[in-house]
Amino acid sequence: MSEQAVIEVDRAAKHFLTKEPGSYRKVRLKAVDGVSLSIKPGTTFGLVGESGCGKSTLAKLILGLEPLTSGDIRFRGVSLVELSREQNREYRTSVQAVPQDPFDSLNPRMRVLEIVAEPLRQVSELTADDRRRRVAEALEMVGLPPGIERLYPHEFSGGQRQRIAIARAISTRSTLIVLDEATSALDVSIRAQIVNLLSDIRDQLGTSYFVISHDLHVVEFMSDVVAVMYLGKIVEMAPKTELRDQRLHPYTQALFDAIPQPDPDDPKGEAMVEGEPPDPAHPPAGCAFHPRCPLAVERCAEDVPLLREVRPDHVVACHLVD
Repeated sequence: MSEQAVIEVDRAAKHFLTKEPGSYRKVRLKAVDGVSLSIKPGTTFGLVGESGCGKSTLAKLILGLEPLTSGDIRFRGVSLVELSREQNREYRTSVQAVPQDPFDSLNPRMRVLEIVAEPLRQVSELTADDRRRRVAEALEMVGLPPGIERLYPHEFSGGQRQRIAIARAISTRSTLIVLDEATSALDVSIRAQIVNLLSDIRDQLGTSYFVISHDLHVVEFMSDVVAVMYLGKIVEMAPKTELRDQRLHPYTQALFDAIPQPDPDDPKGEAMVEGEPPDPAHPPAGCAFHPRCPLAVERCAEDVPLLREVRPDHVVACHLVD
């Protein structure tokens, strides 16, 4: 029997009502549109896509920060809307987040001890001494020296602040950590340190990660499974090595083609994308990617492609894939 997933997202949708520019008429914007995925214990699930495709909204749904319009999200097999009070407390401590901006994510009026211990207040059986011990363990694990607990965030660099945010996330011995562009605000050298740190923590604690980024290098390095999102939908999902070597959707191909090549003589693929993503409040008919797709045929403008398995654990939504 396969191991139970930490998080299962089942046809999740999140719609917003927004005003038409220059009009009082409201339209429905489908930020997340029927997304399904699962995250297994001790694994990393990566999600990539352009800005505005719905990645961060999906993260908020998983964190319980936004209600679903339809669909379901289950934590260890139990729907989030059916969690008991005790189960909900466990969920709040087991699922943590490391946000994007290390300068805005830490309360400037709180000392490091208070910041890292904040989620531990949900664990009622811990005493004040237990919390201090957990904080010290978490700070040591992220490579910060003892004695910094009484300092304030402004006394640290961006990379150190992100380490503090990671320490806060792991202090509860969390099952899943959501990393929403958690390294994008850092310098390249610091980014590499944080990515390596997160990988080490996963190996030590068996923590699962949900990694959201527009940086394919970060996602590919950290992830076991990678999904590609476009205009609220997943268009391709596969184990990372297969997605890198056997990418099937034209949009996935375009994302990989856009990665800068260290070798200038290394030829890039032929599939290139022009133009901007369409307005999510007014998506095109058929495949949402067809207005930008260099391979689109007539059917692409008429029929919505279904996400289907074409190889074991490899799914894609494209009419052109046999």
